[in-house]
Amino acid sequence: MSVEQLTGYLRKLRSSSGAYQSRGLNLDSSGLNFTPEASQRPCEAVKVKLAHYAVDVEETREASAVSPARYEYEYTLISVTSHKTGPQDGRVPDTAPPESTACRGTVSVVYLGKDIPLESLPYNLRLIDATAPLPVEVDGDGVLSAIYVSPVGVESC
Repeated sequence: MSVEQLTGYLRKLRSSSGAYQSRGLNLDSSGLNFTPEASQRPCEAVKVKLAHYAVDVEETREASAVSPARYEYEYTLISVTSHKTGPQDGRVPDTAPPESTACRGTVSVVYLGKDIPLESLPYNLRLIDATAPLPVEVDGDGVLSAIYVSPVGVESC
């Protein structure tokens, strides 16, 4: 199966959780999770890549009475690892996103094929004061799932 065909197949896998439009292969705060419906399960393990990127945040304009603070951020690759998922359900160990810190969040991307260039990562992130991961869109042919964890205490950057 080509990378394009495998990507299409894995993107269409629905989760056995029953949640509306939930995917059978996704990232969450605990890492890579594989729980597809039994009728769509692959016959053998699928090898995917997982990339973690640091999102370094810097305040470029302080908040005023008429405008909010402005921030810029820059990506740095932390790591790229390969993992096998399936055919059994479960969480893939050691795939959780790195902890966020003051002024540094993370974007994690699970994908197939070529590595994701920094230009493909989202540049419309919302800087929120929460550590719960948010799904984000990452441009790329083999991208299966991506999440963003905002830095804590953004106002101190």
